[in-house]
Amino acid sequence: MRDAGAVHVLTLWSDPARLRETRRLVARFALDAGLNTGQAHELAVAFSEVCANVHRHAYLGRRDGRIDVRLTEDAERVVVTVVHEGVPFVPSRHAPVESRAPREGGYGLYLIGRLVDEVSFESAGRTGRVVLVKRRSPVPARS
Repeated sequence: MRDAGAVHVLTLWSDPARLRETRRLVARFALDAGLNTGQAHELAVAFSEVCANVHRHAYLGRRDGRIDVRLTEDAERVVVTVVHEGVPFVPSRHAPVESRAPREGGYGLYLIGRLVDEVSFESAGRTGRVVLVKRRSPVPARS
């Protein structure tokens, strides 16, 4: 694990074909920050889902939209912040998934919420921000 406080900033484009490489970078950052393999995978999958939603909904399928990613850590958690200049997401405008009436698509928010400990959506004008937080598992005390 690195010293807490590490920060990495990346810029990518809303091109799903380029996402795999960035997802691996997020997973590597999370592992290096002390998350276990499962936690790092969950955070990387949540990040992928956020980027897919940014591509599909914020940039309306465009592959040239800018996405800024900030990876940070502190003593208790790893934080991935995704910022875009597409159409901001307003959670209150979207109904939660109804599990009794399955449908194709629409499970991204549910999935993201299940994979991370905290998720928040912010917007200011034409800028949207999604913050994903994954807490480190406590290390069991040795006797």
